Amino acid sequence: MPSVLHRFGDYLLQRALESESKKARLAPASVQLSCGHIEYLHSTDKTLPAPEAILVLHGAAANKTTWVRFARHFHNRHPLIIPDLPGHGNSVSGNSLDFGIAAQAARVKELLALLRVKRVHIIGSSMGGAIALHLAATEPALVSSLVLIDTAGVEARRSWLREHVAQTGSNPMMEVRDVADFRTMLRVGMERPPYLPRFIMAALARDFLRRRAINGKVARDIERDMDQTGLLASVAAPSLIIWGAADRVLHVDNAGVLHQRLSNSRKLVLEGVGHVPMVEAPRKVAAACVAFYAEISR
Repeated sequence: MPSVLHRFGDYLLQRALESESKKARLAPASVQLSCGHIEYLHSTDKTLPAPEAILVLHGAAANKTTWVRFARHFHNRHPLIIPDLPGHGNSVSGNSLDFGIAAQAARVKELLALLRVKRVHIIGSSMGGAIALHLAATEPALVSSLVLIDTAGVEARRSWLREHVAQTGSNPMMEVRDVADFRTMLRVGMERPPYLPRFIMAALARDFLRRRAINGKVARDIERDMDQTGLLASVAAPSLIIWGAADRVLHVDNAGVLHQRLSNSRKLVLEGVGHVPMVEAPRKVAAACVAFYAEISR
């Protein structure tokens, strides 16, 4: 009986995500890269290929659905492309792949070439922000602008999570064994996690547990080349830095360092918000992005 209930819960979760994507004017698609199968969401009200698009990159152990609430409030003339990066969501996975920052940046470049997109505005969260920084520094002709949301790649001050792991040897963002641990992970990641019905919470926890081994490999791979500090002087693209003041995963002081080191940047700190502002405060983040794009297009 539990397995039947689990399958039904997984089915309801999938239907809920599909409904949310439809409300956000997003549709699923897929493409084959040299590393394997990639799934992504794209705008239904705008066409691809397009000379310019907005590429949206999730963080480690997350996936494209992280951005659905944000997309519902975001409006722009360019199409959105929201991929599951390799090792995440429904895209290719496996222990033979390198999930480091440089490797993922190369795959993003390949994806854009296949979609025939010549220029992108990148919105990146956490790990996705580090990939965005890497691309902006190494492929400046490709990147029109950056929105960096609680981004990894620059660590000016150790976060609560870093200190906790150093003191206890336990990482609540990785060591998820049951629904209770999953709730704890959400509370560490977000200051005010959105309400989730019990069956949705349970289905999300089961999916996270199924991915525990590959999430561990992703964490190890990105640690090798996460630091993008040496590339910051090469980033000329206009940038908006958004950070949750209550971020326990990556300290808010990192936002100030990025703002100082990126020559053409603005900074927005959101009070009462944790590590994933696009989930916790999707309207505010979408409005900030819309205003930023209006400013840089004048």
